[in-house]
Amino acid sequence: MRARALMWLVMSAVAGANLGCSWGRYDDVTDPDTAPIVLLNAPKELSGGFGTSLATGHLDDDAILLVGGSPLVSGGAMFILGNSDSPGLESRDTGHCLGGTNPCYFSASPAALTGAKGPSKTLEPLCFVDGAGSAGGTEGKQGLIARCTPSNVEYTLPIPTGAGKLLSFSIDNGQPTQFRFASDHFGVDRADEPGLLATADEETDVWYYPPRTREPFAELSNPADSKGRWTKDAIRTLAIARVGGDDPEKPDEPEKKLLAIGTASERSVRLFLDAGDGAAPSYLGCLGGTPGFGRALAAGRVDKDFFQELVISDDHLVYVFDGEQLAKLAPTDSPDCSLGALPEGTLVASFTCGSTKNISGCESSGFGKSLGVGDLDGDGDGEVVVGAPSMTVRHTSNAGAVLIYDVETGKPGVPANPYDLADIAFISSADEDDQLGASVALARLGTDKRGRDLLVAGAPGGGKTALFYCPSFLPAELKGSRCQ
Repeated sequence: MRARALMWLVMSAVAGANLGCSWGRYDDVTDPDTAPIVLLNAPKELSGGFGTSLATGHLDDDAILLVGGSPLVSGGAMFILGNSDSPGLESRDTGHCLGGTNPCYFSASPAALTGAKGPSKTLEPLCFVDGAGSAGGTEGKQGLIARCTPSNVEYTLPIPTGAGKLLSFSIDNGQPTQFRFASDHFGVDRADEPGLLATADEETDVWYYPPRTREPFAELSNPADSKGRWTKDAIRTLAIARVGGDDPEKPDEPEKKLLAIGTASERSVRLFLDAGDGAAPSYLGCLGGTPGFGRALAAGRVDKDFFQELVISDDHLVYVFDGEQLAKLAPTDSPDCSLGALPEGTLVASFTCGSTKNISGCESSGFGKSLGVGDLDGDGDGEVVVGAPSMTVRHTSNAGAVLIYDVETGKPGVPANPYDLADIAFISSADEDDQLGASVALARLGTDKRGRDLLVAGAPGGGKTALFYCPSFLPAELKGSRCQ
């Protein structure tokens, strides 16, 4: 299948303004070496929903991408995107919950780990925690499944008793169950020692694996429940933000991680802090109150300091919170959730959907279904990317789009209002119900300070995964053959 060159449409000013096309129409360009947007080839082994989930990692100098199909009924495939603008379009490993003899239920939110301890206790350079079941070569042990590259070694991570009983019941009765994960290995800030958060939709457990550990894990108690249980049958979202330990001027400072657990049905995101001292994470409080608050989470550096921000969506807005300020909150026992009592400067920005003459339907667009933070222009700070999979594109309903916001002020070319929509990415030849933006991820290209992140977006309704190489604000020195 030839790569299809499509179009990136750019907003140059505020939301609602008329947009100009920075590339013209590229639907007839088929050269895979010059297309500004590239579609990966879905392997035949995936039963459907290619692009439902995305996770990125890094191995040596190469960006690695795991693309998931329909969770529970399909699996995932790994691609090597390289470190420039020449990605591998064919999958290099379709063994992620696919084709094995052991039961494996692929997750809707796989996560990458580096330096993970494999079966022999040696450190694997890159693994993806991609599902739950029984991994190959583990003598029937059940738990979370990690598959590593380039070794293709699989192993299981232990899980709490309640989640273990649920998984055993699911396997014995052929009833798949959904496990969800998050790590802090992504984008420009990919961690050499990421932590891992995990939960299960049908259970009351949320638990955390500190860096480079398989066990013991720390079970996180819900302060809103007298027994510390999380709501059964609730869909939870997870994120980890690094809020200390990265500053080269403070080499002795321990690496701290902010753990976020969202429950949109309860309008809440509960925060815990791993202080990096070996103690169990402490509870810092709860953000929330607006309808749907916590339905998607992401983390990353929005500015140039050494702390990551926490990005949260509700039914209408996307919020950016200063991670450093959140980490300074005093431990509490209060279960209450609010946005009104935060210290000044904690809420960095909030913004809503924008539409244009080509992109419309904000009210039913699914704005905030997925979130990400990435340094798309290589300037050292990140842009916030927001999936809107039900957006109408050129009168094509549910074609989907990804909206891009640059929150930082004071830079050349940044609009006077830094919270205005900066770019919109979409597929010009999209089909109805493609749902581009149902998932988003950022893959790091290059290893030096002038590297940048590549926007990846899934369109599972059409079985597509797109790589967007040419944002309008990409500086000339980073433009390759695709962006001329």
